[in-house]
Amino acid sequence: MMVNQILPIISVSLVLSAFTYLATPNLGRKLRQMRIVGIDVHKLSRPRIPEMGGVAILLPVLALLAFVYAMTGAFSVLVVAASTLIFGIYGLLDDVLKLGKYQKLALSACMGLVLLVPVTPAIILIVPLLFLTVSIGNIFNIFAGFNGLEVGCTAAISLFFSLLCLLTGNLVPFYLSFGAFIVLLGFLMHNKYPAKIFPGNIGTMTLGGFFAGICLYYNLYYLIVPLLFMHIADVGLKAMSAGYFSSSEHKPTRINRDEVLVPGNDYLSLSRLVLRIRPMTEKQLVRFFWASSSLIGLSAVIITGVLL
Repeated sequence: MMVNQILPIISVSLVLSAFTYLATPNLGRKLRQMRIVGIDVHKLSRPRIPEMGGVAILLPVLALLAFVYAMTGAFSVLVVAASTLIFGIYGLLDDVLKLGKYQKLALSACMGLVLLVPVTPAIILIVPLLFLTVSIGNIFNIFAGFNGLEVGCTAAISLFFSLLCLLTGNLVPFYLSFGAFIVLLGFLMHNKYPAKIFPGNIGTMTLGGFFAGICLYYNLYYLIVPLLFMHIADVGLKAMSAGYFSSSEHKPTRINRDEVLVPGNDYLSLSRLVLRIRPMTEKQLVRFFWASSSLIGLSAVIITGVLL
C-alpha cells in the first residue's frame, strides 16, 4: 500500500518542484515590476531583490496537500492545508501591511484558536497546545535574514522529519514532509547565495503553518522539537538579550570590505554568537547552519532508530 502511494506522491512532488524552479524567475520579474523588492543588506553592492517569493512555495505546497488527500482520503490533510493557507495569508498580510509585534501576537493567537477547534482538546491542554502551535507557526520566520538560511534549514528539517515519521509509522505526515522537502529544493535554487529572490513572510509563515498543522493534528511535537534546536536557541538568545521584538527594530548584521559579517552589539542571536566565535562570510555562515541542521536531524534519526 505504501509503495502504491509514495511513488505517485514523489512523482508529483518532483513535478511541483520543477514548476517552482521554472516559475520563480518569472515571479521575481513580476514582483520587481510591482516594486516589491528589498535591499540585500549583506552585500557591498546592496542590490534590490524581489520579495514575497513565497507565493512560489505556498501554491505548490497546497497542490501537494490536495494530491496527498486524493491519494489517502485522510481528512486531517485538509486541516493541515487549512493551517498552511491561514498562516500563508497571515504572512502575506505582514508583507503588505508591515504588522506591529502586538498585532502579530494577537493574530497568531486567533489563528491558533481557530486551528484548535477540530481537535477539541481538553480544557487543560488548550493553553499548551495553543503555545506550541503558534510557536511552530512563527519560529521559521524568526531564524532568518541570510540568503538561503530559512528555506535551506527548513528543507533539512523537512527531510529528517519525514524520516522520523517513517520510523515511527506516521505515513501520511511522512508523505507530506518528504514531498515538501522536494518542493523546497526548487525554490532554494533561486534563494541560495547569491539570492535572486526572497521568500518573504508569506514563504516562512507558509512553512510554519504547514508544520504546525502536521504536529497539531498528528500529535508529533515530540518529533519536530529536537529538529528545531537552532531555531529555539536563536529565539532564546534574542529573548534574553532584547526581549520580544521585530527585526525591523534593530540594525542588521554589518559587513566589512571583504564581505565578512560583523555582528552588532545591540542584541544577541545564534548567528551573531557564531560570528563572534568565528568570523565568516554570509555564504559560509549559511552553509554552517545547513550542515548543523543536517547533523541535528541525522542525530535525531539515529537516536530514534536505536530507541525503537
